[in-house]
Order: sequence, then structure tokens, then C-alpha cells
Amino acid sequence: MDIIDTGKVLAKIQAFDNRNVDDPTQIAWQEILEPYMLQDALDAVTHYFKANTGWIMPAHVVERVRDTEQARVRMFKNGCHLNRADEERTLEASGFDSWSDAMKALNRAAATGQITPDAYEAYQESEQTLASVLGSQKAIK
Repeated sequence: MDIIDTGKVLAKIQAFDNRNVDDPTQIAWQEILEPYMLQDALDAVTHYFKANTGWIMPAHVVERVRDTEQARVRMFKNGCHLNRADEERTLEASGFDSWSDAMKALNRAAATGQITPDAYEAYQESEQTLASVLGSQKAIK
């Protein structure tokens, strides 16, 4: 999530609790929300205010986003693994610096919803590299 996306999250929060949002507030929230996806954060805000009337903090958003990400990962019943083609190639050729980086990217893609269980199954059965499946966002952190 970039600073503009963080502003969108804060604008939604502001609509609920009338907080003042200034640049330092946006920067502070950005430091916390940066690794997460915009839509997940917006959904977390909605779910928070469906059940709570109190002041929302970044930790509330992160907790709900992590729950969403964990639910996505649980949809991958046998976990996530590189396909045979990626295992056999040098990982530099597939766009990643190391096996560990590729696994982190794959697991992060599963958590954020960038790769669905069906897309993962297709990847496993293909000769495509993970980098090509994930497209230009291969460097997910």
C-alpha cells in the first residue's frame, strides 16, 4: 500500500469518527499499513465499525487484515510450493534472487489474494515461472 492508498483508508475512517487527518497522521499510518493491500484495509475498517464505536487504531486494521490473509492461506490445503519448473531452473532465470525469496513471494501472493487456489493449481501444472504468474508485482514483500 502506498501513501495515497493510506490516505484512502484514513478518509474512510474519518467518515466514521470525524478525526483530523494531517500529513504526520498519514505518514504514521503508512509505516504500519505499507505491507498490506488497500482493499483488505478498507474491508477491515468496515468490519471494525460494524461491531465497534471506539476510536480505531492501525493495530485494529492490521489485526483484521491478518485474519483475512490467514483465511486465504488456509484455502491452500497442502501449503504453497514452487512448481517443478521453478525448482529446476536457476531462480535468477525465473526472476528471483533465491529460493527463499521466491517462496516468500508465493506465500505473500497467497495471503494477499494475488494468487487464488485455482491459479496456484494451474501454476503447479504448468511450466510457467512464478515471476510470470505474478506479473510485474513479483517483488511482493
